[in-house]
Amino acid sequence: MDVRVSPESRATYSALVADSIFPDGSVLTELSHAGDGRGYGMRKAAGNWSFFELDANGGVTASGALALCAGCHAQAPADGAFGLPRELTEAR
Repeated sequence: MDVRVSPESRATYSALVADSIFPDGSVLTELSHAGDGRGYGMRKAAGNWSFFELDANGGVTASGALALCAGCHAQAPADGAFGLPRELTEAR
């Protein structure tokens, strides 16, 4: 997976800790290298995250308060985000 983060959110994402808060306008996406090439993303507006699914060509196939995404990200340690894999943060 590739994780892409909008420019205004890169510093927050790179240094993610439990009390991190992303600014409105933040967009985080996860793009698959394998399988069907689908991707997933989230966008923050008015303090809330909305979610979207992407097809292999980058087209939005579903968006909004997607239950599967919202349920998992409600358990995330920092403002709905899980952060970089541990091996990447330890290498910095």
